[in-house]
Amino acid sequence: MKISKNTKISELIRHNEAAIEVIASINPHFNKLKNPLLRKVLAPRVTIQEAAKIGNSTTEIFLSKLREIGFETDSDESNKEIFEQVSPNTNLKSFTANREIFTLDVRPILESGKDPFGEIMEAIAKLDSLNALKIVNTFKPVPLIKILEKKGYNTLVENEGELVLTYVLKPENSQKSEKPDTSELIFYVNSDEIEKLRESFGEKITEADVREMEMPLPMMTILGETEKLKDDRALFVHHKKIPQYLLPELAERKFKTFIATVSEGNVKLLIHK
Repeated sequence: MKISKNTKISELIRHNEAAIEVIASINPHFNKLKNPLLRKVLAPRVTIQEAAKIGNSTTEIFLSKLREIGFETDSDESNKEIFEQVSPNTNLKSFTANREIFTLDVRPILESGKDPFGEIMEAIAKLDSLNALKIVNTFKPVPLIKILEKKGYNTLVENEGELVLTYVLKPENSQKSEKPDTSELIFYVNSDEIEKLRESFGEKITEADVREMEMPLPMMTILGETEKLKDDRALFVHHKKIPQYLLPELAERKFKTFIATVSEGNVKLLIHK
């Protein structure tokens, strides 16, 4: 099979399951691919290039490892990708110049099985032109960075041994973004009402079950599905709790969210424009 930087991880595994062990050997973070449930969620969404960024590696390392088990690549692309990881235009010293740095280590939060997104956003909300936030993790938080950059924040990622340090700055002369008004976008309904809403969309509905996913996969999965959601379709989510930190993100993107707590550990959400 011939592969490129845009080949999805799921395609690699479908062609040769030995790719799981090869990818896991690049960075321990990818051991999650050994879990069939997590693999089902992660693999179809991530390309080789994206996986390289998440795993603090380069596309060429991925390609060379995969070539060892029989995958083929175009020689031109292979040579080009070797130079993919370019040093950032701004170094850390100038990026954080004259700012006090606050540190948030999210490793204990992740190890406890919780989603650190709430703690991160609370810390970021306190930023001003005089300080910066340093997030300590073991892998590059690509989804988080995308969310922050959409909000206008500046980020810089540095590697320190096995640690990945993500620095976040609020742009100078920027106004604090107001929290979206969720009063007209979040609705709490009962189980019968949400089932009727679900039926009203007929076949124009996408389902996602995130109950057994490790943090932060539930949020990543839901946001990923909403990005693909057409205006005439809805997303029906099976969750084990009300995702409080996700609701403002959905509201900011102008999605209506209907929530029904069916029983303990069984929450349904219907999301649409």
